[in-house]
Amino acid sequence: MRIAFLNLCHTDPALVARCARRLCADPDFDMYVHVDAKQDIEPFQKHLSGIDRVFFTPNRHKVYWGGYNAIHASFELLRCALASNRHYDYFVMMQNLDYPIKSNKYIKEFFEANRGREFLRGCPIGGTKDWEFSRKYKLYYMKDNPYGKASIKNPNKLLITVVSSLLSLTTIGFNGTIKEKDRDYKIHYGCAQWAITRDCAMYLDKFERTHLKFNRKMKIMQFPDEEYFHTVVHNSIFKTHCVKYDEPEQRWLVNWRNLTYFEFPREVSVLTSADYEKLKGLPDLFCRKVRSEVSGGLLDLLDAEVK
Repeated sequence: MRIAFLNLCHTDPALVARCARRLCADPDFDMYVHVDAKQDIEPFQKHLSGIDRVFFTPNRHKVYWGGYNAIHASFELLRCALASNRHYDYFVMMQNLDYPIKSNKYIKEFFEANRGREFLRGCPIGGTKDWEFSRKYKLYYMKDNPYGKASIKNPNKLLITVVSSLLSLTTIGFNGTIKEKDRDYKIHYGCAQWAITRDCAMYLDKFERTHLKFNRKMKIMQFPDEEYFHTVVHNSIFKTHCVKYDEPEQRWLVNWRNLTYFEFPREVSVLTSADYEKLKGLPDLFCRKVRSEVSGGLLDLLDAEVK
């Protein structure tokens, strides 16, 4: 059972290295790293230097909060792993501040026991009457810029907001189903952390290269990394391979976790040593989010537990 861990990174290189040391201690586990092109790659190269089977993507993208470039970066990782001469059975998407809460032995045995299953749940939101969901595709989003979290008083943010509002007049009537050349794709959403088989990864790779209309629509949606992969898989033969499918619509992302535990009261909570006992008893393989400067005690406890 060979597994490629695909890590989208932008901060805390020490944590990325610590995670890589934990996972890549198993000779069948490799990590692929995409460093946000807005960030200096040297600290990541320095911290990850000397760790076996860690590979940086040759191409990097500027990833902005809620922007489509996260999809480009995800495919950079996926394609680098697919092109490797090491034949991976599973591809696990991670996001920088994730960390394993189970041992490598447990993780490998888990995927062995579930061989052939896709861990990519999807909430069907196409055609929903819930504005919390439908605004994700009925409005026009322009997120690939540095002003996503800026104050509306920022002139650039204000201009983008005005332009997006005007362009939303062209998308407000969209019903949540993308009509492509081969079929209609009802939009689904879910967590950006997932795990898929090699066959599913190859299907996604080919799909992105050949479905340009689908890509154009996803580019203007809200948080496309929470919709792109889920929509493709749950409108394909791989749907019935998913650990769960045809689930009823349900609000809040925490209800659509795959293998990564997180808490999201208003934003994703940073976990500390106070959360250790809770994490220890969870079935999830990973947790998010942790940070070197505040989660060190928790990471020490997790590392000691797996030893």
